Amino acid sequence: DLALANPKFWLYENLIQTPRVQEALRDNPEHKLFDGVGFSALEALRYHARKLNRKLVVVMSSGVVIKDNLRGPDIEIIQAERPAEEGYVAEQARVLSQRQDIIPLHQALYGARGLAPVGNKVVQMIQESGIVPDATFWTLASGSNVLGIGGKIKEAFPAAETVIVEPEMNKTIDPAVDISNPDAVKNFAREKLRHYSLDDWDGRYSGIFPLHVSGANRYLLVKWAATGKMEFDRVLHLPVREMTKTRKKLSSIDPEFDWTKTTALALAPAIEQAQQGKNVVVMSYGKYREQEFFGGTVVDREE
Repeated sequence: DLALANPKFWLYENLIQTPRVQEALRDNPEHKLFDGVGFSALEALRYHARKLNRKLVVVMSSGVVIKDNLRGPDIEIIQAERPAEEGYVAEQARVLSQRQDIIPLHQALYGARGLAPVGNKVVQMIQESGIVPDATFWTLASGSNVLGIGGKIKEAFPAAETVIVEPEMNKTIDPAVDISNPDAVKNFAREKLRHYSLDDWDGRYSGIFPLHVSGANRYLLVKWAATGKMEFDRVLHLPVREMTKTRKKLSSIDPEFDWTKTTALALAPAIEQAQQGKNVVVMSYGKYREQEFFGGTVVDREE
C-alpha cells in the first residue's frame, strides 16, 4: 500500500540501482532477492521484488507474529530461532552461507548510503522553510535513517544536536559510556561484539519493534570499534510510558497522527524541546500498525 510508504521504499529503490545489485540481477536472472527485514522493510522490499518480477527470501526476528496476508508464493519468510537481534543476525549468517540462489541486499550495511539522497532532499526542504534546527531526534535499529538522513542534516546544520531516543528497559547504548570519548566508544563496541548474546536477557521487551533488546546493529558496532565515533551527540533513555502517552495524545488530536511507536518515542522529548521554543526535526517511521509478539513479555507501560 503506497499510502503507507516508509523510508525503506526509497532505501531499496536506491540499493537496487547500485552497480553491485544491477550486475547480480543481470548475471542471475532466476535468483531471489534476500535480506533481513522488519515489517516496514518487508513491505518495501516486496514492492520492489514484484516490480522486478523476482521472488523474495527474507529473515525476520523470532517473537513477531507473521500474519497469513504477508505470506505467499512469491516470498519465503525464514524466522530466526534465537531471540531478537542475536537470532536475527545468526539466521542471516546461516542463510548466506548455505544458499546459492539469492542476491543479498544488506540494507543494514548499505542502508545509510541508500537513504543519503533522501537526506539531501530533507535538507533542501528544511533550508527552503527558512528554519534552522536546534536538534534532530531518532530511534536506532539498523541506523540507516540517522546515518543516511540525519548525517546529511548534520552536515548542513552542524550546530544541530543529533539525539537518539531509546526505551529505558532495552538500552543498546550504555548510559555510562561517554560517547564523545573515542577510546570509551571503541571499548564499548568491542565488548558488545565479543558478547553479542542474549543469554542473560530477562525476556522483557518494550514492544517498540524493530528496536533491539540489548545490542546495536553489528555493522555499527564494527564501525564504532574501528573509529571510536558515534554518529550522534546524545542518547536519551525514556520509560515506555512516555512513548505510550505521546502516541495516545497525538492520535486523540487527529487520527492521521497515529504514527508508529518508534515515532512516538522520538517525539516525546522533541515535543518538550519544541515547547521550550526550540526548532526540532523528528524522524517519522510511518503509520501505526498493531503487531503481535510471543516468546517474551511486552511491557507497553512502566510497571
